[in-house]
Amino acid sequence: MPTPTTQHVRNNVVTPSPDEIRITRVFDAPRDLVWKAWTTPAMLVHWFGCAAFGTVSAEADVREGGKYRVVLRNPAGEDIPVYGTYTAVRPVSHLAFTHLWEKPPVPVNPSHHTTQVIVDLHAEGNRTRMEFRQTGLATEASRDSHVGGWCDSMDALAVVLA
Repeated sequence: MPTPTTQHVRNNVVTPSPDEIRITRVFDAPRDLVWKAWTTPAMLVHWFGCAAFGTVSAEADVREGGKYRVVLRNPAGEDIPVYGTYTAVRPVSHLAFTHLWEKPPVPVNPSHHTTQVIVDLHAEGNRTRMEFRQTGLATEASRDSHVGGWCDSMDALAVVLA
């Protein structure tokens, strides 16, 4: 398992295999709001992506078979799109989708390699426990780069939800 860095302290990260990430995080926000953050382009654009990149646009047709696309911008000004298809949508508790890089942000992530992301949201009073899982990562190096990116995203999501 990668060593947690300061920015990842609030994320409980487990890497049970070379191709899988599991992150558990509790947000100080109601489940409906966390769901909206995952499914509303106007909210996605404020948190989705790693800390080193900006997010410039987001599109989301949140239904089974619907597509999403989020465009990140790296420090050199290059656009780095991530895209996929929603495979399961159960408002406000379960979201599953494929995750592919059109142009990978780092060489360890192959272009157009399909991974699966599952997000389960559990209400805990006025807080929400999120169980995040990504499977099918190409290599351990790809898995580890995704851990950093997703932890950055979860930290940014906590700020958006505050």
